[in-house]
This record gives sequence, C-alpha cells and structure tokens, in this order.
Amino acid sequence: MPMFLLSFFEVPVGVQKRLDFYRSRFFWQSDDLKRKYRLTKWDIICRPKDQGGLGIENLEVKNKCLLSKWLYKLSSETGATWAQILRNKYLHSKTLSQVTVRPMDSPFWKGLMRVKSVFFNRTKFVIGNGTSTRFWEDTWLGDTPLALQYPSL
Repeated sequence: MPMFLLSFFEVPVGVQKRLDFYRSRFFWQSDDLKRKYRLTKWDIICRPKDQGGLGIENLEVKNKCLLSKWLYKLSSETGATWAQILRNKYLHSKTLSQVTVRPMDSPFWKGLMRVKSVFFNRTKFVIGNGTSTRFWEDTWLGDTPLALQYPSL
C-alpha cells in the first residue's frame, strides 16, 4: 500500500488485517506435501532491526503517525492555504481539541479526528501568546494533561 494513501486516510481494521495476513505469509515456509509453518512470530519480524526484527513497519502505527503529521502541520502552519481551508471548513472559531467529528465530514477529516487524542497525548506545544492554549487538555507538567490527572475536577 503506498504511503500516500496511509497519510491521507485511516485504513480500516479489516484492510489492515488482510494486508498483514499477506505480508506475514511471505515469511511462511511450505511445499506441496507439507503444511505451512511460520519461521518466526509476526511481532518479532515487525520489531526494529536493532531489536532483533526485520524492521517491517506496523501498518496501524504508521497510519496513525502519518495522519498525526497533518494535525501537526495544521497547528503549526498557520499561513498555508490548505490549512486555512481546513480551518474555515471544520474549525470555524474552535481549536482542534474542541472539534468533534460530524457525519458529513470528509474521510480525511474523520481520520484526523480519530487520531486526535493520540496526537494530543503525545505532543507538547509552546504556549506563545496563549490564544490557542488549552488549559485542561495540554500537558503542563509530566506526561499527562491536567484533565487526565484530575478527572473529578
């Protein structure tokens, strides 16, 4: 599957499983008389080379990373034409954390909204002038935002 498609659309779980099925079969051994057997576990094959694997990428993780790249660009490239179009169409006067997915949204935007929580939980932003600061959702100290540290507030 070309990386282009992984960077624009969320790959359905069924498609990911089917692709992993065919990718893992490449490493199976067989002949006409014997049953197929695995040379090693798929999880081991997908590990990085320095950890004893073959460095084959996990499609689900790669897909989330490539979609998260667009969220990063959307939050950092304020003057880009494509970013202004997305902001006008989907954000209006809200921030990325305030927007939820709607039924009429494009598949591209729906994919971005599905990886949004993963993106915000793993990124940190410079406050700047504070206009886009999310007090409860941003990570201030440690590794988790205040909303997760103090859910009862």
